[in-house]
Amino acid sequence: MRRLIVGCLLSAVCCLPSCKKSPETITSTKTTTNVHTTVIPEDVGKKKEKDFIPLSVEVVERSVLGTRLGPDGNVAESQETFTRGQPVSVSMWLKTSPAGLQTSVKFTDAKGKQVDWPKKDMHGSKNVTFTLDTSHLEPGKYHVQCFWGMNIEREYDFTIEAAGSKKKR
Repeated sequence: MRRLIVGCLLSAVCCLPSCKKSPETITSTKTTTNVHTTVIPEDVGKKKEKDFIPLSVEVVERSVLGTRLGPDGNVAESQETFTRGQPVSVSMWLKTSPAGLQTSVKFTDAKGKQVDWPKKDMHGSKNVTFTLDTSHLEPGKYHVQCFWGMNIEREYDFTIEAAGSKKKR
């Protein structure tokens, strides 16, 4: 009897490796990681939370349009009306000035025609002043756009009057 049991066990052990399981019945011994997913609805128009992503970053701390310059070479006093022949200056104080930055100021007349567009490589400097000579300009309304790189950061409107016609305020 003992021989029969030992023989059955040996035959069973020998037959086991020859039995192959089908791919559907193979069980994995690896542990699975639970992944939590959040479904984002396609229509978020009625969403009550307010998540704002800034579309632009402020890079100009401040800027001033005027004619009188201070001892540091920057515009000391803001002004919007100038007489013909009086220089129009724009000073910009930058928050950041990365390597390779170029600032510029575009002066245009009331019709949008470019009058002057001076540019300056900053080389890490954080303030700059541009000046427009108005002696060759006709009296009228003008516009200024201040550029940080190729981005318009500030805009001003100003008026140039004839030399003898100072308006009372």
